[in-house]
Amino acid sequence: MRCYYHEDREAVGSCKSCGKGLCRECAVDLTKGLACRGRCEDDVSSVIALIERNIKIAPRTSQILEASRKLRSSTAAFNLVIGGLFIIWGLTSEHLSFIIILGVAFFIYGIIGLFQARRYMKDKQEP
Repeated sequence: MRCYYHEDREAVGSCKSCGKGLCRECAVDLTKGLACRGRCEDDVSSVIALIERNIKIAPRTSQILEASRKLRSSTAAFNLVIGGLFIIWGLTSEHLSFIIILGVAFFIYGIIGLFQARRYMKDKQEP
């Protein structure tokens, strides 16, 4: 690969921001990546900082996802129970068709939630 700015020189690497080949004179080593001298240094510094932040928060992200999966399952179970109670209440009382409709809606939403929770659990198990 040749240097983008000096076509007669061999490149020592490429810029982490724009991807252009750089010779020793054009490259600035920012320890975790090369940048075009005077052009892409700020961009590459930002990319490196972003990657470092993502590495630091990765363990916390998996904890948040696990808590979200558990919350989705418990919310689905809650909707099923509430839906069932509303349906029973509506069937045992006179003229409460709205309560029955509300119960059916909760129940259906609970079933959908269980299927989604199950799908997310499968996604978690797959590498």
